[in-house]
Amino acid sequence: MARQFILKIFVIFIIDGGIRDENDCLVPAHAQSWTKSPQFLVYDLSVVDANNTLQKIHEALFPDIHVVASMSQRHMTDLLKTVDSFDIMTRGMTDFRHHSKWLLLPEERNRIELHLMYLENVVVLRHHKCWIHNVFTLRHQSTRTELVPVADCTSRTTMSCYFPNVAYGYNNRHLLVAVLEESTLYILKSIDNGTTHYKGYAIDILDTIANVLNFSYSITEPQDKSWGLPVNETYDGIVGQLNRTEVDLAACDLTITEDRAKFIDYIYPPISTEYFDALYKKHDKQRSTSLYLLALPLRPTMFLVLFLMTGLCPLLLALFESVDIFLHRTPAEPEDESLCYLMKVKKNLFRACWDVTGSLFRQGFSKYPAALPGKVLVTSWWMLLMVVTTLYCANLVAALSAQTDDKPFVDLDGLVDSDYSVGLRPNGITRHILKTNDTSSVYGRLWSKIDVNDLMFFGNELEIHLKRVRREKYAILEYRSMLHKLMADDCQLELLGERVMFTQLAFGLPKGSPLKADLERIMSQISAIGLLGRLWEKWSVTRNQTHCPQNRILKSITVNQIGGGFIIACAGTALSIIVLCLEKLAHFMKR
Repeated sequence: MARQFILKIFVIFIIDGGIRDENDCLVPAHAQSWTKSPQFLVYDLSVVDANNTLQKIHEALFPDIHVVASMSQRHMTDLLKTVDSFDIMTRGMTDFRHHSKWLLLPEERNRIELHLMYLENVVVLRHHKCWIHNVFTLRHQSTRTELVPVADCTSRTTMSCYFPNVAYGYNNRHLLVAVLEESTLYILKSIDNGTTHYKGYAIDILDTIANVLNFSYSITEPQDKSWGLPVNETYDGIVGQLNRTEVDLAACDLTITEDRAKFIDYIYPPISTEYFDALYKKHDKQRSTSLYLLALPLRPTMFLVLFLMTGLCPLLLALFESVDIFLHRTPAEPEDESLCYLMKVKKNLFRACWDVTGSLFRQGFSKYPAALPGKVLVTSWWMLLMVVTTLYCANLVAALSAQTDDKPFVDLDGLVDSDYSVGLRPNGITRHILKTNDTSSVYGRLWSKIDVNDLMFFGNELEIHLKRVRREKYAILEYRSMLHKLMADDCQLELLGERVMFTQLAFGLPKGSPLKADLERIMSQISAIGLLGRLWEKWSVTRNQTHCPQNRILKSITVNQIGGGFIIACAGTALSIIVLCLEKLAHFMKR
């Protein structure tokens, strides 16, 4: 059973030279034949260097490193001491501590003593020939480690029985984490009684991963207060700390770029997707002070429609009211009555113009039409005016009490061409990206506008930029989520509303860090269950609509809005003409 256990689980065999007894079931004499088996890699420490061997083992099998070591106790103790400090020697670029499992087969029968500080998973088998006498596993105490006998494994899996520390993950391993406070949404720093505290969206994610993997951490900040900008073919700031393996992890809103990826590794999926936007304050006067306020509620097409209808309606009404001279003429009356008809049309036209003009201001007619065609025409005309005057009065009231939404610019090109200055905090990668763009592109022109600005924009304090936004024509580029937080309680601030730059933000690791596989596994899990979204909702801020209600916007009346009334007016006019024709026909047939 012991031999089957070894062949199934462990794939590395380390010996210290010499010929084994052929009757030894665990260590056959023909060890060199195992090199032809895909299940085994055999290393003889009598002919190879231990450090190089460990590095090759880590590269070949990480993250599942299973090792069988068969040698004298003295050599075994030296080997385990080397392995125990190997991760420190590689500055955290290997992880034998948590990802390696060691099965030790000492040649002597006396109990082996191991003084290990970091290795978690070690099992010692005291055996003779084909018989296993005792099995010991490593247990860490607060100040020391000891080998304790393995209890009966009938009710547990073999792995959890022989390697109980696997259940404790990283077993309270301590990591050094780099952060930088720029957006209080991701990292919020506070000092209380001399103690620095950090919280925010990124810290909540870090705490979640730390709880799952069971590690502790301490936080540091780069001395140059930079995220990471190119300097002499390398990077400064947090990216430089990761590249020099000075920290184990960067748990902050680190922008993913292709150039940075050559020096550090990112943890995927990203913690968020962000867009840059511009925050500014409108300094335009309200349109409610315009001398043309009475004309604002109407579009030019509306003036044309009303002008045509106002001219056509009195003419038709005068014709309809004067046509009765033909309907009631008797044979005894003179045949030549054109002059009389024209005089009556002129008289009716003057009164109709006055009545139609008065009806525009919601006044009634001084004399209602006597003929049926005139009554139909006036009815349809009044229905049209009811629609127009109601909308006009409503929009006129809105114009007197509401501010119109006249933006100084509507897109990035408009901002670049406007008289607004533009600022940007300097310590992020965004400045470098804008600076390296073609000067003829919109981003290149934007950088030219920023570059010629005064030295105020080089300040890294967001409050300095915000004060300048409030007092002058100045816009600041920043993450949209951060701008929403800044404008939450300030109703005078506005967003450009254009996605200026697309960025993804993620945690960072040193290049080739052994932590990457575990951290990405947990990050994928918390993203899949929607925890990232819930944490984002916890920290993101939107404008308080109760405190800052939306501006009531003046919207001019269009022809489409009065389309129904216009159709009724046209139909009424057509119907009145038809009625006139019918009356004329009936009178002719009667004669």
